[in-house]
Amino acid sequence: MGLIPQHFIHELLARVDIVDLIDSRIPLKKAGANYKACCPFHGEKTPSFTVSQDKQFYHCFGCGAHGNAIGFIMEYDRLEFPDAVEELATSLGIDVPREDTQDNRPKVDVSLYDIMAKIAEFYQQQLKTEAGKVAVEYLKNRGLSGEIAKQYGIGFVANEWNSLEKIFTGLRTHSKLQKQLLDCGMLIKKEDSGSLYDRFRDRIMFPIKDKRGRIIAFGGRVLGQGEPKYLNSPETPIFHKSNELYGLYEARQANRKLEKILIVEGYMDVVALAQYGITNAVATLGTATTSSHLQQLFRVTRELVLCFDGDRAGREAALRALEHALPQLRDGREIRLMFLPDGEDPDSMVRKIGQQAFENKVRQALPVFDFLLKYLEKQVDLATISGKGQMLHLAKPYLDKISDPIYHEIFSNALAAQTGLPVEKLKEMVSKPQVQAQNTQSSPKKTSNAKQTASLVSQTLALLLNHPQAAYGLDNYQFLQASNNKGWGFLFQIIQFIKENQSVTTGMLLENYRNTKYYERLSELAKIEVIVTDKDNTLLLLKKNIQKMLLILTDQRINQLVAKDKNMSTSEKREYLQLLGAKKKLKEKISKATIE
Repeated sequence: MGLIPQHFIHELLARVDIVDLIDSRIPLKKAGANYKACCPFHGEKTPSFTVSQDKQFYHCFGCGAHGNAIGFIMEYDRLEFPDAVEELATSLGIDVPREDTQDNRPKVDVSLYDIMAKIAEFYQQQLKTEAGKVAVEYLKNRGLSGEIAKQYGIGFVANEWNSLEKIFTGLRTHSKLQKQLLDCGMLIKKEDSGSLYDRFRDRIMFPIKDKRGRIIAFGGRVLGQGEPKYLNSPETPIFHKSNELYGLYEARQANRKLEKILIVEGYMDVVALAQYGITNAVATLGTATTSSHLQQLFRVTRELVLCFDGDRAGREAALRALEHALPQLRDGREIRLMFLPDGEDPDSMVRKIGQQAFENKVRQALPVFDFLLKYLEKQVDLATISGKGQMLHLAKPYLDKISDPIYHEIFSNALAAQTGLPVEKLKEMVSKPQVQAQNTQSSPKKTSNAKQTASLVSQTLALLLNHPQAAYGLDNYQFLQASNNKGWGFLFQIIQFIKENQSVTTGMLLENYRNTKYYERLSELAKIEVIVTDKDNTLLLLKKNIQKMLLILTDQRINQLVAKDKNMSTSEKREYLQLLGAKKKLKEKISKATIE
């Protein structure tokens, strides 16, 4: 299936009114120029969820949730981006167009899903054969019932090299079918002879499903002591293991509302927990927990519990998980860490202590910041001055990853309490950038100019995001494109995008940068309420900011020429005098209170 054209997404956002959309799901009340409600993404009694009809943008001042109409559908209905677009388009009675990609990535053969479903059915049937008795006995010994095995589609494949020929007649001569089975990772081709053989042999088979319940891959658990213990499908056009989670589809089917999700390591952990009535567990597929995993799960629930071994390796895995977890935390989202005794996994643990005791341990899981604080304390000697300093140095990378201001404040206060340092001093120390040796002689004037430039860019972007229509009156801003000053080229892009697209809203601007490094920064600036009396005043402010940037650029060139002093050429002296005149005129323009 091809990509959704960007122009269609812009048209869709132009036709959808975010107020009507959100009001159809949660009742909104008029509050001045905007609309308000209690936030649907975290519990609150006083409304802090605001929807702007002018911006086509929502923002919660309590938990920080924000976005446009597509973002709301993704968050509220817990849909992936393409599904959210389909949902909006369907509500308007229009079809979503698709375009062919121009790159060399393979197109997904939709019949691969049918092939995988047929193989899964065959594997399940093999449990009923004579060869499958050993697998049934194994599952019984692990405490699994036939009902749970059926619910998760567990099957078996015999120790044969060509089992798939029993399903697909004529496979040896059917080149297209061979290619499909190779594409979905079920066959392997020998390099020397070119002959084909089954990837999975003599294993308990666990089908892996996507969010729609389609089988996209398999995990096979060896019977006996063979290696590897678990064998997964390779990456294929329909399976990308860093994006998928085993058991998520089944968890959503078993629970109308998932209050929390437990992330474990293996297939048997998920199935064994389900056998004991714990149906909210999912497993990563042989990889560490990724940002993609966490993003998917936070669309389904507000609390995640990550389960690890209690040894050193488990704690190191927990720290790696925090790399991805901390940036995604905000009010209404919670991550806890659960550590098991040495030698135990969720499968063995739940069989030993039962459902209630296991669920109690899940409830006692450490909040992520409690774990992090305890971990840092153990790495140093807080009785010494150097130990307190070391703790701050160790904490800094984690503090840098906490994007939520409230969590950042709370963790900073906790660190200050542990080290005995005033919190303001701590913030100053951990926020101080590392200066390279060659930059230690940088002048205060340069630092001041850099701050002034950054501030101007932020102010101008905030104006454009709040009142994009005002940009239609801008001119003489092309110098931004060629400048090396940070953010100026991007500012030029934003202005150009607005000028080239009629009736642009804040929501459309954000959508244009959804999958880029600029998205979160623009979203933060979009939350700022920039109050101006009318569009002429907005245009005046924009023009003045552009003129101030031109003045900065003029000053930079003047300083370059002055640095040459006696080495200035005749043409450069002429340029210097012209720039001084231009600078004087610019200052006069900026000081005026009306638009020319």
